[in-house]
Amino acid sequence: MRAKVLSFVQMKGGAGKTTLCTNIASTLSDSGKVLMIDTDVPQCSLQTWFDIRNENYVIENLNVLVAKNVAHLQKLVRDNVNDYDYILIDGHPRITNLTRAVIMLSDMVLIPMAPSKVEVWSTKHLADIINEAKQQHKNLEARICWNRYRVRTNSAEDVVAVAKKELGLDDFQTKLGNRVAYLDSFADGLTVAEWHDPAAKLEIWALTSSIERLLASQKSNRMKTEAQVDKFVKSK
Repeated sequence: MRAKVLSFVQMKGGAGKTTLCTNIASTLSDSGKVLMIDTDVPQCSLQTWFDIRNENYVIENLNVLVAKNVAHLQKLVRDNVNDYDYILIDGHPRITNLTRAVIMLSDMVLIPMAPSKVEVWSTKHLADIINEAKQQHKNLEARICWNRYRVRTNSAEDVVAVAKKELGLDDFQTKLGNRVAYLDSFADGLTVAEWHDPAAKLEIWALTSSIERLLASQKSNRMKTEAQVDKFVKSK
Protein backbone atom coordinates (compact mmCIF):
# COMPACT_ATOMS: atom_id res chain seq x y z
CA MET A 1 0.00 0.00 0.00
CA ARG A 2 1.33 3.44 -0.90
CA ALA A 3 2.12 6.07 1.69
CA LYS A 4 -0.46 8.63 2.68
CA VAL A 5 0.81 12.10 1.75
CA LEU A 6 0.17 14.98 4.13
CA SER A 7 1.23 18.55 3.52
CA PHE A 8 1.52 21.62 5.74
CA VAL A 9 0.79 24.73 3.71
CA GLN A 10 0.34 28.39 4.59
CA MET A 11 1.21 31.61 2.79
CA LYS A 12 2.13 33.41 6.00
CA GLY A 13 5.56 32.81 7.51
CA GLY A 14 5.71 31.92 11.19
CA ALA A 15 2.34 30.15 11.14
CA GLY A 16 3.80 27.00 12.69
CA LYS A 17 3.99 24.73 9.64
CA THR A 18 7.37 23.20 10.40
CA THR A 19 6.76 22.81 14.13
CA LEU A 20 3.45 21.11 13.42
CA CYS A 21 5.05 18.89 10.77
CA THR A 22 7.80 17.64 13.10
CA ASN A 23 5.40 16.90 15.95
CA ILE A 24 2.90 15.05 13.76
CA ALA A 25 5.68 13.17 11.95
CA SER A 26 7.31 12.04 15.18
CA THR A 27 3.99 10.86 16.61
CA LEU A 28 3.15 8.94 13.43
CA SER A 29 6.62 7.35 13.49
CA ASP A 30 5.67 5.53 16.70
CA SER A 31 3.53 3.19 14.60
CA GLY A 32 4.81 3.59 11.04
CA LYS A 33 7.65 4.64 8.78
CA VAL A 34 7.63 8.38 8.03
CA LEU A 35 9.44 10.52 5.46
CA MET A 36 9.44 14.31 5.77
CA ILE A 37 10.16 16.50 2.73
CA ASP A 38 11.38 20.06 3.26
CA THR A 39 10.47 22.43 0.41
CA ASP A 40 11.42 25.70 2.13
CA VAL A 41 14.77 26.22 0.41
CA PRO A 42 17.15 27.80 1.37
CA GLN A 43 15.86 28.19 4.95
CA CYS A 44 15.30 24.44 5.45
CA SER A 45 14.26 24.64 9.11
CA LEU A 46 12.91 21.10 8.92
CA GLN A 47 16.26 19.74 7.78
CA THR A 48 18.03 21.75 10.52
CA TRP A 49 15.69 20.33 13.19
CA PHE A 50 16.37 16.81 11.94
CA ASP A 51 20.14 17.35 11.90
CA ILE A 52 20.10 18.58 15.52
CA ARG A 53 17.99 15.60 16.50
CA ASN A 54 20.20 13.17 14.62
CA GLU A 55 23.35 14.47 16.34
CA ASN A 56 21.95 14.01 19.83
CA TYR A 57 19.39 11.21 19.76
CA VAL A 58 18.60 7.86 18.16
CA ILE A 59 16.01 8.29 15.40
CA GLU A 60 13.77 5.44 14.32
CA ASN A 61 11.22 5.30 11.48
CA LEU A 62 11.80 8.95 10.56
CA ASN A 63 13.80 10.52 7.73
CA VAL A 64 14.00 13.85 5.87
CA LEU A 65 14.80 14.93 2.30
CA VAL A 66 14.91 18.36 0.67
CA ALA A 67 13.02 19.17 -2.55
CA LYS A 68 14.55 21.97 -4.64
CA ASN A 69 11.78 22.42 -7.22
CA VAL A 70 8.61 20.87 -8.64
CA ALA A 71 10.36 18.14 -10.64
CA HIS A 72 12.55 17.23 -7.69
CA LEU A 73 9.54 17.09 -5.34
CA GLN A 74 7.66 14.79 -7.70
CA LYS A 75 10.67 12.50 -7.96
CA LEU A 76 11.17 12.31 -4.18
CA VAL A 77 7.50 11.51 -3.58
CA ARG A 78 7.24 8.91 -6.34
CA ASP A 79 10.57 7.24 -5.52
CA ASN A 80 9.58 6.81 -1.85
CA VAL A 81 5.81 6.41 -1.88
CA ASN A 82 5.94 2.61 -1.59
CA ASP A 83 8.67 2.54 1.06
CA TYR A 84 6.94 4.61 3.75
CA ASP A 85 3.61 4.63 5.55
CA TYR A 86 3.44 8.43 5.56
CA ILE A 87 5.09 11.23 3.60
CA LEU A 88 4.81 14.67 5.18
CA ILE A 89 5.63 17.72 3.05
CA ASP A 90 6.56 20.98 4.73
CA GLY A 91 5.56 23.76 2.33
CA HIS A 92 7.15 27.17 2.02
CA PRO A 93 5.41 30.46 2.97
CA ARG A 94 4.59 31.56 -0.57
CA ILE A 95 2.12 30.62 -3.28
CA THR A 96 4.30 29.33 -6.12
CA ASN A 97 4.32 26.49 -8.64
CA LEU A 98 5.85 24.33 -5.91
CA THR A 99 2.95 25.07 -3.56
CA ARG A 100 0.45 24.03 -6.20
CA ALA A 101 2.38 20.79 -6.78
CA VAL A 102 2.47 20.08 -3.03
CA ILE A 103 -1.32 20.41 -2.83
CA MET A 104 -2.00 18.20 -5.84
CA LEU A 105 0.33 15.46 -4.56
CA SER A 106 -1.35 15.38 -1.14
CA ASP A 107 -4.06 13.20 0.32
CA MET A 108 -4.53 15.77 3.10
CA VAL A 109 -3.57 19.44 3.38
CA LEU A 110 -3.18 20.93 6.84
CA ILE A 111 -3.36 24.72 7.11
CA PRO A 112 -2.00 26.07 10.40
CA MET A 113 -3.62 29.34 11.44
CA ALA A 114 -3.69 31.58 14.49
CA PRO A 115 -7.18 32.87 15.44
CA SER A 116 -6.75 36.25 13.74
CA LYS A 117 -8.94 37.83 11.08
CA VAL A 118 -5.75 38.99 9.34
CA GLU A 119 -4.70 35.34 8.92
CA VAL A 120 -8.15 34.49 7.57
CA TRP A 121 -7.77 37.22 4.94
CA SER A 122 -4.26 36.09 4.00
CA THR A 123 -5.43 32.47 3.62
CA LYS A 124 -8.21 33.25 1.13
CA HIS A 125 -5.97 32.78 -1.92
CA LEU A 126 -4.72 29.45 -0.59
CA ALA A 127 -8.29 28.29 0.06
CA ASP A 128 -9.20 29.18 -3.54
CA ILE A 129 -6.29 27.06 -4.83
CA ILE A 130 -7.33 24.13 -2.65
CA ASN A 131 -10.91 24.35 -3.93
CA GLU A 132 -9.53 24.47 -7.47
CA ALA A 133 -7.46 21.35 -6.76
CA LYS A 134 -10.53 19.53 -5.43
CA GLN A 135 -12.12 19.79 -8.86
CA GLN A 136 -9.47 17.37 -10.12
CA HIS A 137 -8.58 15.62 -6.86
CA LYS A 138 -12.00 14.57 -5.56
CA ASN A 139 -10.73 12.83 -2.40
CA LEU A 140 -8.44 15.64 -1.31
CA GLU A 141 -8.95 16.46 2.36
CA ALA A 142 -8.06 19.95 3.63
CA ARG A 143 -8.38 21.15 7.20
CA ILE A 144 -7.53 24.23 9.22
CA CYS A 145 -5.34 23.50 12.22
CA TRP A 146 -5.75 26.23 14.82
CA ASN A 147 -2.46 27.24 16.39
CA ARG A 148 -1.60 29.62 19.27
CA TYR A 149 -5.26 29.35 20.25
CA ARG A 150 -6.52 31.01 23.44
CA VAL A 151 -9.41 28.97 24.80
CA ARG A 152 -12.60 30.50 26.12
CA THR A 153 -12.09 33.84 24.39
CA ASN A 154 -14.88 35.33 22.34
CA SER A 155 -12.50 36.80 19.77
CA ALA A 156 -10.96 33.39 18.98
CA GLU A 157 -14.38 31.74 18.69
CA ASP A 158 -15.56 34.54 16.39
CA VAL A 159 -12.54 34.08 14.10
CA VAL A 160 -13.18 30.32 13.88
CA ALA A 161 -16.75 30.99 12.72
CA VAL A 162 -15.59 33.61 10.20
CA ALA A 163 -12.89 31.31 8.81
CA LYS A 164 -15.28 28.43 8.20
CA LYS A 165 -17.69 30.75 6.39
CA GLU A 166 -15.22 32.76 4.32
CA LEU A 167 -12.70 30.02 3.49
CA GLY A 168 -15.12 27.14 3.10
CA LEU A 169 -12.77 24.80 4.95
CA ASP A 170 -13.38 22.48 7.88
CA ASP A 171 -11.13 22.53 10.91
CA PHE A 172 -9.89 20.10 13.52
CA GLN A 173 -11.68 20.05 16.85
CA THR A 174 -8.31 19.88 18.62
CA LYS A 175 -6.69 23.30 18.84
CA LEU A 176 -3.05 23.91 19.75
CA GLY A 177 -2.52 26.37 22.57
CA ASN A 178 -0.18 29.35 22.69
CA ARG A 179 2.60 27.38 24.38
CA VAL A 180 6.35 28.03 24.49
CA ALA A 181 6.85 24.24 24.55
CA TYR A 182 6.39 24.07 20.78
CA LEU A 183 9.20 26.52 20.03
CA ASP A 184 11.53 25.47 22.84
CA SER A 185 11.35 21.75 22.05
CA PHE A 186 11.83 22.43 18.32
CA ALA A 187 15.02 24.40 18.99
CA ASP A 188 16.49 21.37 20.75
CA GLY A 189 15.57 18.91 18.01
CA LEU A 190 12.75 17.50 20.10
CA THR A 191 8.95 17.36 20.05
CA VAL A 192 6.46 18.25 22.76
CA ALA A 193 6.03 14.53 23.44
CA GLU A 194 9.59 14.67 24.80
CA TRP A 195 9.12 17.98 26.62
CA HIS A 196 7.86 18.94 30.07
CA ASP A 197 4.42 20.18 29.03
CA PRO A 198 1.77 17.46 29.32
CA ALA A 199 -0.94 19.72 27.86
CA ALA A 200 1.02 20.26 24.63
CA LYS A 201 1.75 16.54 24.43
CA LEU A 202 -1.97 15.75 24.76
CA GLU A 203 -2.85 18.30 22.06
CA ILE A 204 -0.50 16.72 19.52
CA TRP A 205 -1.63 13.20 20.40
CA ALA A 206 -5.30 14.17 19.95
CA LEU A 207 -4.63 15.99 16.68
CA THR A 208 -2.61 13.09 15.26
CA SER A 209 -5.37 10.66 16.24
CA SER A 210 -7.90 12.79 14.34
CA ILE A 211 -5.62 12.84 11.29
CA GLU A 212 -5.20 9.06 11.39
CA ARG A 213 -8.96 8.53 11.60
CA LEU A 214 -9.61 10.82 8.65
CA LEU A 215 -6.96 9.12 6.53
CA ALA A 216 -8.31 5.67 7.44
CA SER A 217 -11.80 6.68 6.31
CA GLN A 218 -10.56 8.28 3.10
CA LYS A 219 -11.31 6.48 -0.12
CA SER A 220 -8.22 4.94 -1.67
CA ASN A 221 -7.10 6.64 -4.85
CA ARG A 222 -4.14 6.57 -7.16
CA MET A 223 -1.58 9.33 -6.92
CA LYS A 224 -1.94 11.98 -9.59
CA THR A 225 0.36 11.42 -12.54
CA GLU A 226 3.25 13.74 -13.29
CA ALA A 227 1.30 15.10 -16.26
CA GLN A 228 -1.74 15.85 -14.06
CA VAL A 229 0.39 17.60 -11.46
CA ASP A 230 2.27 19.61 -14.09
CA LYS A 231 -1.01 20.65 -15.72
CA PHE A 232 -2.37 21.92 -12.42
CA VAL A 233 0.88 23.73 -11.63
CA LYS A 234 0.79 25.56 -14.97
CA SER A 235 -2.95 26.34 -14.91
CA LYS A 236 -2.66 29.22 -12.41
